[in-house]
Amino acid sequence: MNFLRNEEPYLRITEYLKYKNSMRKENEKWNITAMKPMPSFLYANKKVDVGGTVALLTGSSVAKRGVTNFDGNSLVKGRVFVASGITIKYAIDNATTPEQDVAYSLVKMPNVLMQSTLVVKQKNEILIELPISDILAATENGSHYFKLGSFALLEDDTITEIEIQYPEGARLNLEAGKALFTSARLSGFVTYQKR
Repeated sequence: MNFLRNEEPYLRITEYLKYKNSMRKENEKWNITAMKPMPSFLYANKKVDVGGTVALLTGSSVAKRGVTNFDGNSLVKGRVFVASGITIKYAIDNATTPEQDVAYSLVKMPNVLMQSTLVVKQKNEILIELPISDILAATENGSHYFKLGSFALLEDDTITEIEIQYPEGARLNLEAGKALFTSARLSGFVTYQKR
């Protein structure tokens, strides 16, 4: 019996972080020995407009359970996140409903949202760019996440952008008083300080 088999994701992440750290400038290196990767999720739930490019995070975003676990639009210094999967859900609810009270779903997503693209960027570099229809197709086998082909590193203390890019001329006819809500989620590992 291979006792490391259950630790494979942890080992892959630690080796990946060592590799990424070796490419950083000497004064910007992380203290890898003090970093402990733990399974985690990053998420941003938001009432969104339809059309153009819509940001799910802003500098004024505040970490609040059920809304987002980003504080502002960056991760705390010393805490990095390695994403291995991504998903997006939606809801149509009363425009006055708080984001944390909405029941998000993958089922029967409006076509205008399905034909859009979900983008995650840092330092003007695109880390993830996927058509939402492809993300949804990956969930048809019962999985809730599109598995990324390679890791995406979200660095600490760096502005993170999560956007929905709609097709040109996108519209969604909603009843009066209703609004579109989206929930973008990344699965992976976040680093914590060891004791």
